[in-house]
Amino acid sequence: MNLAEERLAQQGGFYPFSMAVDTSGGRKLFESATGDALAAKELSVSTLRAMRAEIRAAAVVVDVALPETGSSGIEVHLEHVDGPAISVLEPYTISGSDVRAEPLEGHTAQHVIW
Repeated sequence: MNLAEERLAQQGGFYPFSMAVDTSGGRKLFESATGDALAAKELSVSTLRAMRAEIRAAAVVVDVALPETGSSGIEVHLEHVDGPAISVLEPYTISGSDVRAEPLEGHTAQHVIW
């Protein structure tokens, strides 16, 4: 969430990116060079799938539109090799470079990596 909020404050938005924790506990950040948000999200998921034998947890972070409220949100899809998949949504508004985050919403999700 912190990295996504930083990018929102600096750039007003961000392309999907992913993060993983490898089997030894090291953290890795993956970013796509594509200029297409959907392609970047798909690339994030496929990269994590290809590495699933080497990682134990993963997150895909996407800047989403929330048409019901007319606002935007940071959506994080989280998975653990031995656990459930969950999705967390943080609605936000931007005023200048100030990002105002709303309370988090979470729910179970379907596995897309394991």
